[in-house]
Amino acid sequence: MGYATRDAVELAEQCTLLDDQADDESHLSQVVCRDARKLHHRRQRLRLSSPRFLRRICHFVLLIFVYLFFRYIILPNISIYEQKRHVPLADWSANTSLDIKDYIQPQQETALIIPRDFCRNKTFLIIAVCTGLNNFVERQTIRETWGNTTEFNYPAFAKLHAHLKGPYQPPMEKRLQFYADYLKGEGENITASVRIIFIVGRHSYESHLSNETLVRLHSEAELYNDIIQEDFIDTYNNLTLKSVMALKHITKSCLKTCAYFLKCDDDTFVNVPNILHFLLGGTVPLYNDTLDYHDRGSMVVMAQRNRLNSTSNVMIGHQFCNVVPVSDVSSKWYIPYYMYQGEVYPKYLSGAGYLMSIDVVERLFEASLNTSLIYLEDIYITGLCANRANIKRKHHPLFSFTSSPHLCAFKGSITQHQIKEASMVEAYR
Repeated sequence: MGYATRDAVELAEQCTLLDDQADDESHLSQVVCRDARKLHHRRQRLRLSSPRFLRRICHFVLLIFVYLFFRYIILPNISIYEQKRHVPLADWSANTSLDIKDYIQPQQETALIIPRDFCRNKTFLIIAVCTGLNNFVERQTIRETWGNTTEFNYPAFAKLHAHLKGPYQPPMEKRLQFYADYLKGEGENITASVRIIFIVGRHSYESHLSNETLVRLHSEAELYNDIIQEDFIDTYNNLTLKSVMALKHITKSCLKTCAYFLKCDDDTFVNVPNILHFLLGGTVPLYNDTLDYHDRGSMVVMAQRNRLNSTSNVMIGHQFCNVVPVSDVSSKWYIPYYMYQGEVYPKYLSGAGYLMSIDVVERLFEASLNTSLIYLEDIYITGLCANRANIKRKHHPLFSFTSSPHLCAFKGSITQHQIKEASMVEAYR
């Protein structure tokens, strides 16, 4: 029985009891009965109105919470984001041209230094290392370690993984035949033609005759014949120009003589035997120190799906997805709104090291000529330009964009990034 029904019964009983009393008490009974009825109605109104009152209180409190949250959390973040995204870069102001053609002059020869007979001979893999103008030590370290492709070539693969021989896929016979012009020898003694080149810019203040760095650079280029110097100021914010210049030179000189192109930084360790094995259709053995790089599918190194079958339309590296532009102006990756208006970057490959077939190089270069420039080169080339050229990127777990403290990770990966000179020598040994 509900509260209202129970009160009504009690009230009726009280009134009946009062009605049965003496006539001289009738007035009193009427007053008491009337008061009881009023009390009953008041209780009913209170019970009916209390839930509505509580709901109004809850709605009021919720509205206050929403207002405070929007006023002190959402609006400040929006205003800070907009404000920071509109702070200009020091050397890329809002009035500076973002047309790549204004800087690379695609139809002209712009190099200050270029290797002799560049791409004159057949080259299976050409590796362009983006390096700072003054990074003489870094370049020499690469030449003496993983860049020594005479010693560190495909025959080193069997030596690296001799204790694991068996649980990985060997090269594919059809790929060995397809790339026979780029290979010498047979079996584990195959040697592939690999060439390393270093891409640098120039100082903003250099005079072409008296600058000490320039004289030293010319001596280095003469001795090793592996330097391309271009006529732009060598800064971090000009990395896109440096990488597009690499595409330009490969497109102009190497399309008919090269099969694959790898771009990397001078703090990247490239396991040349592993990448050659991969390009020839094999799979790299699995190590405990590289388990975290893999997903459930890629760690099955005996699976046919993990072998490279394509000879064109190849673009591979460590892929990033759904990356939001950095709005913190103190970050080296801060991007102003006038340079990139999107809220999320397209899928792109880490600039630490990405690989492509030679046909993709030309398509990316052509796409860059019609793509508005941003200074983050990996996002620009492997994201924006690749989208424009309709090139699909593929993630490969062994292209690492960081470094591992475990030396066996160098054995089991293709690239390791952020490696200092001492660590690079130790890893190579």
